[in-house]
Amino acid sequence: MPSMPGSTVQCLNPQCAARGLWLRAELVGTEICPTCGEALRHVPPPLMQRHPLRPRPLPPRPPLRPR
Repeated sequence: MPSMPGSTVQCLNPQCAARGLWLRAELVGTEICPTCGEALRHVPPPLMQRHPLRPRPLPPRPPLRPR
């Protein structure tokens, strides 16, 4: 099965040193784990940490006009 650009794979072999690591499918190039030789599983990519958005500061108030 051809992998989509940006897809990730993982090795699920319990004895593999690369088990649990996300690997880019296009960098690996095959459906076989380069460390242990077992089949790789397609997994969703890890989610990036969301940085809390700070509200924009309010602009300074204009000076009061004299009456």
